[in-house]
Order: sequence, then structure tokens, then C-alpha cells
Amino acid sequence: TETLNELLNRLQESFEIQRRFISAVSHELSTPLTSISSQLEVSLQRDRKAESYRAVMGSVYQDVRHLSKLTQTLLEFATISGGTGGMELNLIRIDEILMRLPGEITKLDMNYSVKIDFVQLPENEAKLLVFGNAELLFTAIKNVVTNACKYSNNRLAKIELSVADTEIIIAIEDNGKGIAENELKNIFVPFYRTEDSRSTVGFGVGLPLVNRIIKLHKGHIKVKSTVGYGTTFLIKLPVAGKHLN
Repeated sequence: TETLNELLNRLQESFEIQRRFISAVSHELSTPLTSISSQLEVSLQRDRKAESYRAVMGSVYQDVRHLSKLTQTLLEFATISGGTGGMELNLIRIDEILMRLPGEITKLDMNYSVKIDFVQLPENEAKLLVFGNAELLFTAIKNVVTNACKYSNNRLAKIELSVADTEIIIAIEDNGKGIAENELKNIFVPFYRTEDSRSTVGFGVGLPLVNRIIKLHKGHIKVKSTVGYGTTFLIKLPVAGKHLN
């Protein structure tokens, strides 16, 4: 009976997540579509000057780009959720992945900056190797770092890399507003957005995608946050030797 109840509870939770996901997707898709439809409808009601049409076309183009980005994000999330089948897996130096971040983050916003600290790295370089897909791991870590820059008061993300026994630990810290305790449990739910983040551009798919990528690499991600002081994400990945054994 207890097992059956647990199963039913998990099913109910799964249905609730699915319902919330579909509702959020519908809202995200309908908003730009409604905007496009209304703009085109108004512009076609009477003849206008070329400049007016160009302004409408420019606005519609922005909405189309938004839709395209959202669609691509959903496809990425669906692909990653399907498992590792077909992905190219190799031995990856995690420090090399991290060293790519400062340049890439600055491309997104010149005000963003990244500080990387390597804490007592092992003499044996093999302990810095993880087994997986380099681009997926880079995408996941970049996503967390971008969020840290976005919400940090000084637009700075601090990254600390360390190795403990058979785990590689990546800590990503910001000094932003922090996340309320009652919202922490939902930040990895697709399309969930905290109260403070709803005014920020985004789809709410980033962290669920990160979580899925880290799990595919046999790792896990945790978050610690204090309102008013900031947030730290801890990503732990098994060193390649442990994973291959």
C-alpha cells in the first residue's frame, strides 16, 4: 500500500509538472503570436507610408526571432531529456572548459565579467578529466555563469574549481538578491521563474536544461542561497577514471 501510494504521489507530481509545462509553453508561444497578428492586422487596415511598414516589419521581426529562440530552446531541452544516445562522448579537461568562459561571457554583455580560482589542483592532470560531451558541459556551465552575472550586483560571477577524491567541484557564486527558500525547490522545474526573475528576459528553461546535462554526465547540481547576499551553485562531476570504471 505504501509503495502504491508513493507511486501515485509521483504520478500526480509528474502530471502537475506536465500541466505547468504545457501552460507555460502555451503562454510563451501565444504572446509573440498575438503581437504579430495584431500588428499585421492594424497595418493592413489602410494604406501607409513605407516608413510605417518598415517599423511594423521591424517589430514583427523581433517577435519572430523571439519565437525562433524559444523553439530552439524547447528542441534542445527535448533532445537532452531523451538521453545520451547519439552524442559524441570524449575525455574532457574541465579547466579548459572553464577557461573559455570569460571571453564568451563578455561577448554576451561587455559589463559581464568572470573571475576563476583554481583551488589546490592535483598534480595528476588525469583528475581534471571528465567523460562526456564538451559542448553540452560548456553550455550548462555557461548558463549558470550567465545567470550569476545577470543577477549579481556588480555583474561579476566567481568560479572556483577544486578536486576532492573522485569528484570535480565547480562553485559558481554571485552577490545578487538571492533566492527565497520557498522557491529553491522549484528552480529546476521547466518554465518556473522566481518572483524576482519574471521581469528579466528569458524562458525559464535554462536551469532545468543545466540540471539534465549534469545528470547525463553522472553528476549533480545543488544551490545555496541567502536572500540579500547572493547565490552559489555547486556542480559536482565524477572524474573520468571513476566514471569509466
